Amino acid sequence: MNVEQLFLERYNALCEFWLASTWESVPGDAMRIRPHPQLNSIAWNVWHIARVEDVGLNRFVADRPQVFDEDRWMQRLNLPWRHHGAGMTLSEVDELNQSIDLVALREYSAAVQARTREIIAQIEPESLSMTMQPELLRAILFDEGAAHPQAMGLVETYSGWTKGKCLMNFGLTHPYQHVGAMGVLARLLGVEY
Repeated sequence: MNVEQLFLERYNALCEFWLASTWESVPGDAMRIRPHPQLNSIAWNVWHIARVEDVGLNRFVADRPQVFDEDRWMQRLNLPWRHHGAGMTLSEVDELNQSIDLVALREYSAAVQARTREIIAQIEPESLSMTMQPELLRAILFDEGAAHPQAMGLVETYSGWTKGKCLMNFGLTHPYQHVGAMGVLARLLGVEY
């Protein structure tokens, strides 16, 4: 089994089962609700998964432009932010929940998934051992606006990560963590997931 096959074995389940089930099972109004004052909404989680994957795989792993920067996604999503959500205040989360265009969110998520499959099909395994340097991380996260200004610790967190670790974390580990949270949120909202 090569890198592409291994990655896609879990990635396809994430997209075609877990994320697809979210869109099929959770009504649009429920996607925007935070069922507890300290929790995010399902819509926020879907948006965050897509933004982190877009930044992590396109900028960190493949060194190419984000999907977000093509096809006017900020305007289509009806959001004022480029960042991926880590460090947002709860009032910013509420603003996202009220403003985000859910049709555009589903389309953006699908576009990110298509790009991820493209990246994984073209990846050169030897490139996966390259490490992330603080200067490049600062440029991507803060100069390009991929991270919330309150998330400065991300540079230290990601420094020294290999591109392979970025691929596995931002493409699989991170989204699966949020899919688990989304299942809990759905249950709290009384939605069968």
